Amino acid sequence: MGMSAAWLAAALVDPSWSMPSGMFAGMLAGMGLGLLLVPVFVGLFGAMEVMLPVMLTAMVSGMVFGMAGAMQAPAAPALLLGGGAIGLLVLLLTYAVDARLHGKAR
Repeated sequence: MGMSAAWLAAALVDPSWSMPSGMFAGMLAGMGLGLLLVPVFVGLFGAMEVMLPVMLTAMVSGMVFGMAGAMQAPAAPALLLGGGAIGLLVLLLTYAVDARLHGKAR
């Protein structure tokens, strides 16, 4: 999700945009993409286990690469690696917070 949201935000925003408008457009594009993909996996894993990490990843990745696209056009490897890293970090953080809230962390 992070990779696809990063790619979509970078494809949508070009360097003629301001950073706040690029961030907002990237956030909307990422969240829109996430809303399309969430229903596929919600039935298999549950709403909160899918919706929270997917939407948060899409929003953060879209915002970061929307702002990056407003400065200069990011290269494809940077989009893939950066979006994937954001997705992995959000997933790990989400499950760590969930485990801590439920008292499963030691």
